[in-house]
Amino acid sequence: MKKWIVIGSSLIFLFFVSIYIFIPDKIIVARSITAKANQAAVLRFLNDETNWKKCWMASSNSSDTNSKSVLESEDYQFEKTQMLYESFEIAIEKEKDIHRSVLYVLPLNNDSIKIVWNATTLTGTNPFSKISRYLDARELGKRFEIILNTIQKYVSDTKNIYGINIKREKFQLDFMVSIKKSFTRYPTTEDIYTIMGQIREHIANVKATETDYPVLNVSPRDSTHFDLVVAVPVDRQVPDFGIFTERRMLKNGNFLSAEIKGGKNTVDAALKQLDIYAHDYQLLNVAIPFQQFLTDRTKEADTSKWVTRIGYPFL
Repeated sequence: MKKWIVIGSSLIFLFFVSIYIFIPDKIIVARSITAKANQAAVLRFLNDETNWKKCWMASSNSSDTNSKSVLESEDYQFEKTQMLYESFEIAIEKEKDIHRSVLYVLPLNNDSIKIVWNATTLTGTNPFSKISRYLDARELGKRFEIILNTIQKYVSDTKNIYGINIKREKFQLDFMVSIKKSFTRYPTTEDIYTIMGQIREHIANVKATETDYPVLNVSPRDSTHFDLVVAVPVDRQVPDFGIFTERRMLKNGNFLSAEIKGGKNTVDAALKQLDIYAHDYQLLNVAIPFQQFLTDRTKEADTSKWVTRIGYPFL
């Protein structure tokens, strides 16, 4: 009997000793992912508290609280407390136990990032507390993995970051016939279609063929003066004649494109997002941005149904 008491006591002693040997006083929980995204864009996106909720709610394992700055995942509550240099401080609470963590957004190159999330847990001196904190740290690591995977998928989609689906394409256009006209007000839809009609009539007269949707740009000179350029792509070179000017695209040149549904304000906002995207990815603008009306606006009065293709030439 005495022998079993000694063995039992020894095993208990070894158990507690092993706790102090294998569970340190401080546990660092660290997880990371890579994503196809631009660092500046993701930092700007995540600095807006409402965007954290969008990332969180993209996962079926996450929910939000009444506060837009406090988000939940299982038994954990997460709150972004401040933005640091290339990182965010996030307070993590579970059953009144609060951890400080930092989420880093690091550049790998211009179009990819690494997101690293670190947290530190103090296990204390009580052996039972050490075991409990060790298990909590393991669970927290699993939470990090779930949330980071959700963030990875979300920020890798340009539409989530910029609000529009941006593509990189090559110009297939070459020869165009254009008219440039100045206005003392913003050109109307009728103004644009009138000029398109003039160009098409000229193209028919010179026996050329229209090959794609007309291209247009409106450039403000000041608050009351605007320059409108409308160009119609054709199958061959058409010499200048009167108000009609030959224009050429750099065939196989690069441009950003997006298809936008809505009226002028929606298109203008999308053009600004193309400019922001180009700045984020350090793309040099080499020609004026353009629009192509994919919907005939003379036949469709509902602006919400208008589809416009926008483009941004770059090097």
